[in-house]
Amino acid sequence: MSDTESDNDSQPGGSHGEDRQFTSQAEKRAYLNALERKRRDHMKDSFFALKDCIPALQGENGASRAQILKETAEYIDFMKKKTSAHQKDIDELKRQNEILERQIRALEK
Repeated sequence: MSDTESDNDSQPGGSHGEDRQFTSQAEKRAYLNALERKRRDHMKDSFFALKDCIPALQGENGASRAQILKETAEYIDFMKKKTSAHQKDIDELKRQNEILERQIRALEK
């Protein structure tokens, strides 16, 4: 389920924007409770999926939502630094390759 679908489902009237008619307040309350339960289940599943993407949390059962978010932010920062370092390595290797290609062309003349 996408975030858009989830957001729509959490609003009274459902995902299609239809107006629901309730015969009693109890029926309306039950319906809204079901929507809230569905929203909470979706959030829980999303946190579990996020936790499974973070190496430091894989296999850990007792991670709180706050810990999952903290570790996720740290992992994103780590990956940004790693990506930046790899890009610098790529740029340096390209520079060295250009130098070597110039040397080859000079030797071929």
